[in-house]
Amino acid sequence: MVYNENRSQLECRIMKNILSFLVLGLLPGWLIAQPSENWTEVNLSITDGQVIPRYTAFESSSAGLAAAAQALCQATNAMNLENARKSFHASMDAWQQIQHVQFGPITYFNWNFRLHYWPDEKGTGPRQLDELIAAGNEEVLQSDNFSRESVGVQGFPALERLLFDDESLLAFREDRYRCQAAQTIALNISEIASGVRQRWADKFRTTIANADERGFFESAEDATIDFLKAQVESVRRIQQQKLEEVIGESAARARVRRAESWRSGRSLRNIKLNVMALKSLFNDSESQSIELSEVFQAEDITVINEAFAQLNSALTPLPDSFEAVLMEEQGHEKLLQIAAHLDALFEAFEAGLKNTDLYLGFNSLDGD
Repeated sequence: MVYNENRSQLECRIMKNILSFLVLGLLPGWLIAQPSENWTEVNLSITDGQVIPRYTAFESSSAGLAAAAQALCQATNAMNLENARKSFHASMDAWQQIQHVQFGPITYFNWNFRLHYWPDEKGTGPRQLDELIAAGNEEVLQSDNFSRESVGVQGFPALERLLFDDESLLAFREDRYRCQAAQTIALNISEIASGVRQRWADKFRTTIANADERGFFESAEDATIDFLKAQVESVRRIQQQKLEEVIGESAARARVRRAESWRSGRSLRNIKLNVMALKSLFNDSESQSIELSEVFQAEDITVINEAFAQLNSALTPLPDSFEAVLMEEQGHEKLLQIAAHLDALFEAFEAGLKNTDLYLGFNSLDGD
């Protein structure tokens, strides 16, 4: 009993001392974690732990896609078509987990748009793809020539349209050029993936490490801000473009064909992978020595983690396609809840950023 009483008295004295330090602003750093301002360390941790490994996975899966498309054209049968579709999914999975990084080498040579021209509100890509196949010009499919074609025919949406049509196998058998176009697009995706990975590893990592007013970034803090933009603005982009533009005000008014990757039945799978990657970017201690979350105050990290948890809890049980969800009882309501959780996550980031000295600048999606 004496021991417990003494321990209780000691705990009270410690708490009083902590409160005194708090009031006086003298609490030692080992008692309260402070946001990191070692921007270069944060940036290199993300680059080495997240960006380069994800682009490496994308490069590998896209090489597999190119090989599968080549095999399909060499022997156009159901098994090879199925293998090409599986390889498409593997490559798209990898892309969705690094899609949020929209700065650096992915912007070189219009690679981001050539890789994934979406949303395509005017249906430009499908129209141009039809024109390309109708023309049947084999010179256009040469790598150097194809890279100069419209972005609408060069990437995932165009390849998805060729591989996931109900009559894809018959169409490939009847039109050799159609399969050659699919093979060219797959190779183009692979070459872009390889180019982006190589430039991040060989050059842009050095740009990140040596960020100052003489280079791409004016400072290391500016590079951190770009990673934060990749984090925060992607949440809003998923909410507005990938979800709200599709689900409408009711199930009857949903516009499934506006969704990303609707033909391959993976629109929600994309969102799940996006959210998983964003959570990993925020605080994935297994792959990073220091995390992006460490630029936030401790209490804000807790709020953001909880917002992620609630979003994942609602999102994970859902099927991979909008059509499948909308067929479920209360399916539309479930999608509205996902939108609400995304909005809550975005607001949690916005509130947390206000407690830092970091300013992300204009967000075109929000109009503010």
